[in-house]
Amino acid sequence: MPAFSRRYWTVWAATLVFFGAFYTLIVPLPLYLDQIGLPDWQIGLILGAFGIASLLGRPLAGALSDSLGSKPVILFGTASLLVGALGVSQTVWPPALFGLRILQTAGYVAFTTASTALIAQLAPVARRGAAIALFGAAANVAITLTPAIVSAGLDLLTLRGAFWLCGGLALAAGLLVWTAIPNEPSSSRRRLAMWEVLTPPAPLRGPMLTTALFGIAFGAFYSFLPLLAERRGLEPVGLAYTVYGGSIIVARLLTANLLDRPDRTAVLAPSLLIATSGLLGFAFADNWTLLLVSAALMAAGSGVAHPALIALCVDRLPDNERGRATASFYLAFDLGIGMGNWLLGSVLGSFGLLWMYLLAAAISLVGVGSTGLARGKVLRGM
Repeated sequence: MPAFSRRYWTVWAATLVFFGAFYTLIVPLPLYLDQIGLPDWQIGLILGAFGIASLLGRPLAGALSDSLGSKPVILFGTASLLVGALGVSQTVWPPALFGLRILQTAGYVAFTTASTALIAQLAPVARRGAAIALFGAAANVAITLTPAIVSAGLDLLTLRGAFWLCGGLALAAGLLVWTAIPNEPSSSRRRLAMWEVLTPPAPLRGPMLTTALFGIAFGAFYSFLPLLAERRGLEPVGLAYTVYGGSIIVARLLTANLLDRPDRTAVLAPSLLIATSGLLGFAFADNWTLLLVSAALMAAGSGVAHPALIALCVDRLPDNERGRATASFYLAFDLGIGMGNWLLGSVLGSFGLLWMYLLAAAISLVGVGSTGLARGKVLRGM
């Protein structure tokens, strides 16, 4: 494992705790909304506020990270999640719950954008790919463990107790960053004009296209796997997510050093091909063995492609625009997942699971072909 600074590992630990907080909401939030008697359409509307906040918040979080420094944006993210989680247990009014979900997502958007930019700053330039890959493992550990633990202990914890646990973990993440990470010098900051905030940087358009296509493929796995398991009699689906979580952690640890080669795009096509094979497996999965193997293949491909694309975006902008670079990646990835869900959902309704996953695999192959566009001028150490 590469040796990084104490500050790097402090941010890593804070990220693990933050994602533990965020994923604490996965199980209890829908249950709470159902328990207070909201109709299904209102539950979907509230949970769907995630996409709105992500789309609007990514460019802003990136710009603020570059102009104010990463630390205050990270702290805003922890405070926003804390308030958004604790407030849920205090209201049953749908508009207020919608606003609180926006706050939760704003916290997620701010924290992930700014913390990734900070990790890119803290890591040596030559080890940037490995640093981002290992950093991503913090979120993978959290999603592998947190929902299962919360679900198993929910009777004792209670729904309201889960919201307070989320708030407490968010506070702990904020305190870690507050006490251990210094403020960045103002000389390293850059203020962006509004048109720059809203316009994708030209050097990143190739990587962003590949990222969006990868997001569509990832969304096919992440969003529709429960339906696959239900309709093909492969429940409970939690085991598949556990296999995915464990496999992606292993993939990141084993391949982190591969991301530090001079041309990071060399790992993109093979990793996306592996993810494509996972999607093809899901298309035909009618038994546990094929389902779990497909989940592991999806994890292996995603575990390499995700950090490689982040590193490519950071490489192609000056150091004082790291926030803009990471925001551009996450914006393309989020849009890919969201728009892909609309497209794939319509295909699912008309043609079924088989053709939906075959389409997702075809889109992933287009992503493989687009990796050539991800090559570009690298600006390292500026």
